[in-house]
Amino acid sequence: MTLTRRLALLVVAMLLLALLGSLSIHSVGARDVLLRQLELRNRDAAAALALALSQQGGDLAALRTVAAAQFDLGHYRRITMQTADGRTLIDLQQPPQPGRAPAWFSTALPLDAEAGQAQVSAGWQPLGSVRVLSQTHGSQDALWDAMQRTAGLMLVLAVVAALVVFAMLRLWLQPLQATVQQAEALGQGRFVEAHEPRLPELRGLTRSMNSLVRRMRDVFAAQAEQVALLQQQAQQDAVTGLPLRTHFIAQLQQGLAESGGPGVALILVRVPQLESLNLRLGHTATDQVLRAVADVLLTYVDRVPGTFAGRLNGSDFALCLPVPGVADETAESLRTTLAASSALRAASAETAVGAADGLRDLDSGDALALADVALAHAEALADSTLAAPTPQATVDGPSAAALDTGASARAGARAWRQQIAAALGEGRVRLAQFRMVDRESGLIHLECPLRVQLQVDGDYQPAARWLALAHRSRLLPQVDLAALSLALEACTADGQARSVHAAWASMSEPGFIREVALRLQSAPQAARLLSIECIEGLRAGELAPLAAAAAA
Repeated sequence: MTLTRRLALLVVAMLLLALLGSLSIHSVGARDVLLRQLELRNRDAAAALALALSQQGGDLAALRTVAAAQFDLGHYRRITMQTADGRTLIDLQQPPQPGRAPAWFSTALPLDAEAGQAQVSAGWQPLGSVRVLSQTHGSQDALWDAMQRTAGLMLVLAVVAALVVFAMLRLWLQPLQATVQQAEALGQGRFVEAHEPRLPELRGLTRSMNSLVRRMRDVFAAQAEQVALLQQQAQQDAVTGLPLRTHFIAQLQQGLAESGGPGVALILVRVPQLESLNLRLGHTATDQVLRAVADVLLTYVDRVPGTFAGRLNGSDFALCLPVPGVADETAESLRTTLAASSALRAASAETAVGAADGLRDLDSGDALALADVALAHAEALADSTLAAPTPQATVDGPSAAALDTGASARAGARAWRQQIAAALGEGRVRLAQFRMVDRESGLIHLECPLRVQLQVDGDYQPAARWLALAHRSRLLPQVDLAALSLALEACTADGQARSVHAAWASMSEPGFIREVALRLQSAPQAARLLSIECIEGLRAGELAPLAAAAAA
């Protein structure tokens, strides 16, 4: 806990203690005054009633009539008259009348006044004594009202006193805060000299900090050129001239952490199969492709203030725009420009673009993971550009259903793989069924896409939620084999024709076709009812392997 907060709590505690103490003392004093007034009132009422009774000449009926008339006024709780030998001649009483004061207040500060007593006589002959006890609800209400008024005034005074104390405390602590800001500025590489305060206790500290700032500024100024050169070598990629991953992430984190900012748009560009491209073209031509991608990104950096780009790894590039709402447009522009690049066309190099918009108040790793989700979908769906949702919502991409932006999307490829692999290993998968009919509404077969339960006891999610992540994690063969096994079991159970999908990435995986053949051979009757469809667009060079897979 900071010193300022501790002092503030101390001031508040002392004010509350003084407020409660003063209120208690005032309430007790007021109760004592009212109690004495009640006792005096009881004595006066008893004397007046005794005088009236003494004038009745000892007639018991007259005595009772006078006492009843006085009692009916409603100001008294009890009136009694007893003879000298202890006989009760008059006993009139009623319960205490309720007032505005709450019960707890009446219990805490009771007004138990002594009853008033006076002698009654007939001429010179004494008849007895009369006792009068008044109602206390009026006095109790008066005490409650007085306490409320006093508490309100004391509270106002306490608030005013607290504001004055806090203002003075803030004024006195400004030199210390200036020294703290000096230290923070030094940590950020800024050199700020603070004004020396009038307080002797803090003047020496500020003077020492100012001297330290001046010495450090001189040292940093002397080494500025050398540091700049070292930073350029450490932060820039030698091939493209773009900042490397560490420097880019530092800039991204600073943009995401700006308090009250509108957010940023993050775009990832990938050159798929860079290793194959390098083997086919050689290092020089591959470097030209990478420089062409970097040149396209640098055009945005030069034209849009606050924009920065970087190379995250061998095949991944990133572009951060300082304003939200432009991710889709920029990603489409990048895709068009890269597709038209002569260097990329000459090398037959492809690119994939993913974008995340409206990012703020996030860690840089979360922001990159969100954009990476869109990039994974763009690669899996053979779509060169796809926009990812903002962290607060999900939206439909140009050719895919809504993307999942939960904790799994932010955790990275390892978490995605673990989540999907766990669902496959634990059998948390099932098939959906949709009727495929002919023109006469006759059933051809049942389309059976796979549903995966990513969270235990959660909903079974459609492929749009996890297919791209499974493709990125190289789990498509296991996914397609799981769908195939479930479909064979269902065909065996009901004899109904079904169709399942298989990805080209699975078919091109070594050993996948053999596993499919083994499963079909193990259930020949069900295999005759099953269709395996590949619905992806293929290049000319991929048709021959597909034909071989179909033959098998």
